[in-house]
Amino acid sequence: MLRMCNGMERRTTMKALENYLNIGSCKGPQWKDAEHIIYVHSGVGGKHIICKNIRSDEETTLYTTQEQIWKTYASNDGRIFFTSDLGGNENEQVFMVNDTAAINLTNEPSVRHYFGGLKPDGRTLVYSSNKRCKQSFDIIAHDIENGEQRIILENSDNYNTPAALSPDGKYLLYNKLLGGSDNAMWMVNTETGEAVRRPDVIGKSAEKFPAWTPDSKGFYYVTDRDSDFFRVAYCNAKDGIEQEVVSFNWDVENLVLAPDGKHLAMLINENGYSILKIYDTESKTFCNIPQAPAGVYALYDSISWAPSGLKLAFTVSSGTRAQDVWVLDMEADAIKRISSCIDNGMDNNDFVEPDIHSFKSFDGLEVPYFIYVPKGKQLHDLPVMISIHGGPEGQSRPNLSGKEFLQYIVSQGIAVVEPNVRGSIGYGKTYSHLDDVEKRLDSVKDIEFLVKHLIDTGIANAKRISVMGTSYGGFMTLSCAARYPELWCCAVCTVGMFNLVTFLENTAPYRRPHRESEYGTLAHDRETLFNVSPVAVVDGIRGPLMIIHGRNDPRVPVSEAIQTMDYIKGRGVDAQMLIYEDEGHGVNKLKNKLDCYPKMLEFVKKYMQLG
Repeated sequence: MLRMCNGMERRTTMKALENYLNIGSCKGPQWKDAEHIIYVHSGVGGKHIICKNIRSDEETTLYTTQEQIWKTYASNDGRIFFTSDLGGNENEQVFMVNDTAAINLTNEPSVRHYFGGLKPDGRTLVYSSNKRCKQSFDIIAHDIENGEQRIILENSDNYNTPAALSPDGKYLLYNKLLGGSDNAMWMVNTETGEAVRRPDVIGKSAEKFPAWTPDSKGFYYVTDRDSDFFRVAYCNAKDGIEQEVVSFNWDVENLVLAPDGKHLAMLINENGYSILKIYDTESKTFCNIPQAPAGVYALYDSISWAPSGLKLAFTVSSGTRAQDVWVLDMEADAIKRISSCIDNGMDNNDFVEPDIHSFKSFDGLEVPYFIYVPKGKQLHDLPVMISIHGGPEGQSRPNLSGKEFLQYIVSQGIAVVEPNVRGSIGYGKTYSHLDDVEKRLDSVKDIEFLVKHLIDTGIANAKRISVMGTSYGGFMTLSCAARYPELWCCAVCTVGMFNLVTFLENTAPYRRPHRESEYGTLAHDRETLFNVSPVAVVDGIRGPLMIIHGRNDPRVPVSEAIQTMDYIKGRGVDAQMLIYEDEGHGVNKLKNKLDCYPKMLEFVKKYMQLG
C-alpha cells in the first residue's frame, strides 16, 4: 500500500511539474505587415514561429523546431528569416521560412552567424560570421539567390555583432563587445567596406540599441559614456557628432523609432521593473500612453513598430504573468495582449509575485533582492532557496519567463530569494564594476551577509537554507558552497565555472576577451583567477552538491563540471552530476527538464528536510 501511494504521489508531482514547465513563453515580435505579427512561442512541442492576425485573431504556425530560435526577422516583402543552432552549440545558422519548411541559407554547422538584416534589393543578407577565423567575426554580404558570400570587412578583434542595417542598406552599425562598459559601436559601408566609429569618440564606452531615422542620415541609441546610467543620444551618421536626447537615474535598456521618424519608444529599467515611454522627437516631450501591467518588458528581446499606424509590439512578463506579446495602439489609446502562453488550465493565481527588499552588506553597501513567498505563508521561519543570477553582468528581475521551475519550488512551500549582488547591472555603471577581477569575492561575501540578514530578521529557518545558480550563478553557488559551507543544507550548480583559469582557457575563443575584461586576463591575472575560484578552496565543499551541465556548452565547457566532480571525489561529499548530451548552456528541451527537475526537486527537498 505504501509503495502504491508513493507511486501515485510521484505521478501527481510529475503532472503538476509538467503543467509548470508547459506554461511556455513568447518572444521576438516582428511586424510582417500592418495586420500580422510574427513571434516565437516556446511551449509544448518545441519552438513555434507563429503568424498572428491582430484583427481576426487568427494564428498560423509557420515552422516548428526542437532547437533554440535566437532571432527572427520579417523583411519588407513579407519573408521570414530566423537563426537557430543545433543541440545548444550556439553556432547559429540563418534560415528562411518557405511554406512550413525552412531553408538553411548558411549551412555551415561549425560557424556562428549573427544576423544583421536584408538589404532593399531583397536578395543580399548582411551578417557577421567566424568562418574565416574562429576567434573573430567578419562582416559578410550573402546573396541568397546564388549563395555567394562576400567579405565586406575582415576583423581580428573577436565580437563584431550587427546592431542595425540602415533603411537604404548602405550602412551597418555593429558592436565591438569587450565588456559591459566597453561595447563601442562602429559603422561600415556595406559596399566599400570602410568602417568608422560612431559616434566619433575615443575611449571606453558602450553604445546599444541603435534606431535609424527613415532617411538613413542618423540614428538614436543608448550610451553610458560620461554617465553612470544608460542615456539616449542621437548621432549624425556622416560626421559622427553626438547630441544628448534624454536621460534618467535608471538605465534605458531598449529603443526603437517609429516609421514616421517622430515617435521614439524606450524602456527604462526602474529597480528591475520596466517602464515604457514614447518620446516625441519633434516636441521633445513624452506622450501620454496606456501602460501595460507592471513587470518586465522585452527582456533580452525586441520591440517593434508596425510599418504604418502607431502600433508597438513587445513582450510582457511578471511574477504571475507568462511572457506574452502585447500591442500598444497609440491612435486607439489602447493596449492589449495578443498571445496566450498559458493554455493548460493554470492561471495567474497559481503563481507568486515577488516582493522587493534590501540588506546592508559587509561594507555598508545596500543590496536589493526579490523574495517569492509561498502562498499562505508568513515572512517567518521559512525554508529558503537563494537563486543567484548569471552574467555576472546580469540582473534578477520579477518575471515568470524562464522561472517556471522557480515558481514550482515556491508552490512546494520553499521561499525563493533572488539577490542582485554587487556586479549586477541595472543599478548604475559603478555598481556593476564593484566585483571586477580582484574584487570578485566581495560579491560572494554579499551572499554571506544576505543569509545573515535573512536569519536575523526571522525570515529564514537557519537550518533550511540552500543555494543554486546557473552559469556565473553556478560559479557563485560553488563559491558559496566552498567558502561558507556551514550556511547551506545543499547546493545546485548548473553550467557553472569551477576554475576561472581553465574556464577562460577552454571557452569559445571569440568569447575570451569579453570575459577577461570582467574576470581578469590569463596573461596578467592568472594567480588571482585561480585564487578567487572554488577550486582554490575545494576542501571547503562539504556538500550535498548537485551539478548539471550540457555536453555542447560553448560558454562554460562541460570540462568544468567534470573537473568539479574529479576534485571532490573521495572527499566524502554527497555529490551528483547530470550531463545532457543534446544541451548547451543550460537545460532547454522539455524532455530534459522533465528528467532534470524532478531529480533536482527530490535532492533539494531531501536535504531541506521537507519530506
